[in-house]
Amino acid sequence: MNANIDYAKLYIKWLNENIEQYKVSNNISRITLPFMDKNNDFIDIYIINQKDNTYTLTDDGAILNDLIISGFDIKSKRRNEILKSIIRSYGISISNNNELTVNCSIEDLPIKKHLLAQCMIKVNDMFFLSKNTVQSIFLEDVQSYLDNNNIRYIDDISIVGKSKLITHYDFGIAKSKIASERFIKTVNNFDINSARNIIFSWGDTKSERHSDTQLYVFINDINKKVSPEAYSALKEYDIIPAMWSKKENYINELIA
Repeated sequence: MNANIDYAKLYIKWLNENIEQYKVSNNISRITLPFMDKNNDFIDIYIINQKDNTYTLTDDGAILNDLIISGFDIKSKRRNEILKSIIRSYGISISNNNELTVNCSIEDLPIKKHLLAQCMIKVNDMFFLSKNTVQSIFLEDVQSYLDNNNIRYIDDISIVGKSKLITHYDFGIAKSKIASERFIKTVNNFDINSARNIIFSWGDTKSERHSDTQLYVFINDINKKVSPEAYSALKEYDIIPAMWSKKENYINELIA
């Protein structure tokens, strides 16, 4: 890996080349980000300039309402608990219309937009289930895997990186006498866009952590084809792509 790569500059260049902004009305703008939902559509964030010079950021209900239309029951007790845990970790709220939303000042707008985008991607990814298949939530599967193998962890970790942006990690494992600090991300639907986001976020995070800190990305590859390009991209940046079908291979590394 080239240690001199400017991750922030690389990522921002890619964003600038692929982001679109449209003025919907005098006080509403729409930002289209180059991250895809389960329908392979780019995600949109609406920025509403309120009369008191604060801002409301919202997905206009796109993520949750699409899941509901797809037949996914977000009101079942366990799934609702997981949903609330995810949005809470990003500081996001759910409106009565199923909007993912957050209020902020102009100073906080960039970081809140970043957190809302992360939250939208995470909710869409964690709750992407086939209507014809009964499955548990992948995040819950990974947590059970850690519990069942007596792997100690802290869940819902938020880390401020070099860019001052906040990145959320599903689990963290503290440094021990024989192993470095480790973070874990879970990805249910892994593609090149996911890889790009993870690479930037991890480069931003790692620059503020110990040099030997590691990231494990648990990827759900059960009955799914994983992009070789995305897989190789993680390895190129010293990120460990942990395939769920081979999860037993990582127990000794994580339990240390």
